[in-house]
Amino acid sequence: MLKGKKVNLRAVEREDLDLLTKWFNDSEFVGRYQDFPVQTPKYLLEKQVFEPKIPELEWKHFIIEKKDGTKIGWIAHYICSPNFGWIEIGYGIIPSERGKGYGTEAIRLMIDYLFLIKDIVRIQAVVNVDNLSSQKALEKAGFKREGRLRKALWVRGVWKDAYIYSILREEWKEPKLLT
Repeated sequence: MLKGKKVNLRAVEREDLDLLTKWFNDSEFVGRYQDFPVQTPKYLLEKQVFEPKIPELEWKHFIIEKKDGTKIGWIAHYICSPNFGWIEIGYGIIPSERGKGYGTEAIRLMIDYLFLIKDIVRIQAVVNVDNLSSQKALEKAGFKREGRLRKALWVRGVWKDAYIYSILREEWKEPKLLT
C-alpha cells in the first residue's frame, strides 16, 4: 500500500472488480472528457486487469482510498513505449470527491512510487484540452505541459485534441509523500 496524507493507493484485488465495473460503466464517473465506451462486463475487466494481452506493457491498477478506507477512485500506470520505458498514468475520482485534492495526491504518490522502483526518466499523462481540473491536478503534482496532440481522443462521437504532460526524474528529485 502507498500511503499519503489524505489518500492511500492499494493494488486492485479481485474483490474490487464489482466496484470498478460499476465505475467504468458509469458516465458520471467516466466524465465528459473521456469517451464513454461500450459497456464493459466484469469478466472482460477481470481479464484486462489480471491477464493483460500484452504483458510487457505492464498495466498496474490501484484503488484510491481515503484514510477511512472509503474507495473514491482509480489510478493506473502502464508502459506506453516499451523501447524507451516511458510510463503513462491514467486516473479517475468519483464525482462527489472531485476538487478536494485527492487526485493530485494520488498522482504525487504514483510519481514517487514509479521513480523509486523503476529506472525511468519520464512519466507522462494525456488529458483532454477541455479538462481543466485534470490539467490543474497534473500541474500541482509537478507535471509540465509539453504540447498538443491534435484529434487524439475520440470523445462521444467527436475527435478532441489532447495535451501531453510529463514529469522528468530530474524535476522530481526526491519523494514528496512516501516515507
